[in-house]
Amino acid sequence: MEDRRRGRPGICLGLGMLMIAFASSATSEEETPSLDDYSTASDACTVPCREKWVAKAYFDKYGSLEDAAFEHYRDAELTRCSYEMQPCDLRDVFKLSDLDRRLTGDGSHRSLFTSIRISVDEELAAKSPFRFCEVVLVERLPSGVFADPFELQHIRDRGVYGEVAVLGDANLELPSFLSNRTLVEVHMFFSPNNLLEQMNGLEIKVEVPVHARYQALDGSGYSAVQFGEPDVFARCSMEQRSSNQSHFFVLTSNGAAISYKNPIVWKIPSGIETHAGFVSVVTFLSASLSALVIIVASVFHSGIKLHKNVKTS
Repeated sequence: MEDRRRGRPGICLGLGMLMIAFASSATSEEETPSLDDYSTASDACTVPCREKWVAKAYFDKYGSLEDAAFEHYRDAELTRCSYEMQPCDLRDVFKLSDLDRRLTGDGSHRSLFTSIRISVDEELAAKSPFRFCEVVLVERLPSGVFADPFELQHIRDRGVYGEVAVLGDANLELPSFLSNRTLVEVHMFFSPNNLLEQMNGLEIKVEVPVHARYQALDGSGYSAVQFGEPDVFARCSMEQRSSNQSHFFVLTSNGAAISYKNPIVWKIPSGIETHAGFVSVVTFLSASLSALVIIVASVFHSGIKLHKNVKTS
């Protein structure tokens, strides 16, 4: 009996120590960040900002273009990366002061025209060691609209763009209801020294040819697609076109004078849904009649040749 009584305090003490150890381990697990958290934070500041193409890391991670996902990528990863990669006194050296957009042309082939004006803080720019800069314009095209990468590359070869890339769905033949969205990224180069000499800032004009996909049938006969605001970035480096030693700026339109008050809407012909049955019947009858005419003509032509051969013999 005495041995059992002596053993009880030891058992209780052991149980108490186990409970304390379990509680402390649980607390440490809650407070200690996981390795995934560290890798995510590291990737956000080493991959997107140092890539040649700003949107490439987004498509590598998400696959397809969605506005909510891209805006999260821009605000959570690119913005944080840009702030951690540059000194505090250089974060506000560039400002987006004006933005003008319009859609020009007729029919299923249009041009999206964008004019950007960037101002520079002279005092901050005087402290900067930058010798080479580029403005990066990202156009997130709406569903049902695409850009031809071969056409854009031809424009780039003429020296209109610095660099240009089309990311996303590259299949130009798919209709809108079977395709994913397309993104166009345009790079325009400029010198910070020239920017300081311009009193009204730097104006950059970008024209992107866009084309309409085949739309799904609609009751009105038109499908309305709306173009959103572009994403504008700046990248500067001390060496020409050096992405490894570059500083990244996310430029926003906060406080900028936006010249287009109404959203840009493109009404693309899509066909009236109620006419689908009638069109299908007419198409079927026309195809059947054409096939019948071809068959009759072939038989008649072969009969004439056979008759001529008989006469010759």
